[in-house]
Amino acid sequence: MVSVENGVVSQEQLLGLFLVGMFMTSYLVELGRGRIQRSRQPWRDAVFSGVGVLAQIGLSGPLLGGLVGVLAAALFPTSAGGWAHWPFWLAFFGFILLEDFLHYWLHRYAHEWRWLWRLHRTHHSGTAMNVGLVFRYNVFWTLMLPQAWFAALMVYMGLHEVYFAVTAVTFTVNVLTHMSSRWDLWLWQKVPGVWGLVCRVITTPDTHHAHHGMGRGANPRGNYAVVFFLWDTLFGTGKIPRARQLRIGLPHSGRLHWAEELFWPLVRKPLAPKPKR
Repeated sequence: MVSVENGVVSQEQLLGLFLVGMFMTSYLVELGRGRIQRSRQPWRDAVFSGVGVLAQIGLSGPLLGGLVGVLAAALFPTSAGGWAHWPFWLAFFGFILLEDFLHYWLHRYAHEWRWLWRLHRTHHSGTAMNVGLVFRYNVFWTLMLPQAWFAALMVYMGLHEVYFAVTAVTFTVNVLTHMSSRWDLWLWQKVPGVWGLVCRVITTPDTHHAHHGMGRGANPRGNYAVVFFLWDTLFGTGKIPRARQLRIGLPHSGRLHWAEELFWPLVRKPLAPKPKR
C-alpha cells in the first residue's frame, strides 16, 4: 500500500510499483507470445532474473543507499534539500546524461577488463532476447551500477521528482530495448531518414540486440549505451545493423556453472566440457 503520510516514501513506493509493474507486464506479454521459451534454458533464465531483482531490492538498494546517505549527511550536514530549487528539466537532463555517460564507460570497461567481464557476462549468457535479460545479473554487478549510487544523493539533496523521472525513463528504455519485439524495423521502413537520425542519438532494439548478438551483424564489443546511443556514436563504438540477430548469447553460454554466474567472485567453477557430437 502506498503511504500518503510522507511524500518521499510515497514517491519511492510509487516508483517501485511502476518499475515492477512495467517489468511484470512486459514479461507476461513475452511469456504469452512464447518469446521467453525460445531460450535454451528458460527456467534458468527465470531464476537468474528473479535473483537479479532480489539483489537490487535487498542488496544494492539498501547497502548503497545507506552508504551514500550516511556519507552525504556526514560531508554535507547542512545541505539536505539544497538542490530542491533547481529547475526540474535542467536537473533531469543533467542527471540522466551524466548517469548514462558513466554507465556507458562502466559497460564498455566490463567488456574490456577481464575481472569486470566476469561480473557482467551473466547478462550476456542468455540465449534469447527477451525482457527477462533486464535483471539477468550477477548479484555483485548491481553494486556497480551508477543509478544505485545516484539514488540516495539525489533524494538527500531534494531532487525526489527528478530521481523518479530519470529512473522511470531509463528503465522504460531498458525494457523496450531488451524485448524480443522489433517494432523499430517498421519505423525503418516508414520513416528511414527520421528514424536513422533517432538511432544515432537514442538506443533502440536494433542496436541493443546487436550488442547481445553473435555473428554477422552483431556488435558485442560496442553499442554500450543504455539510453543515449550518442555516446557510441561519439566514441566510435556504435553499429546500426538494421536487421534481426540470428544468434544471441555467448559461444559457451551452456557451459557456465550457474553458481559462478550468479556469485562470482565468491564462487569459481570451471567451464563444463564441450558436448560430444
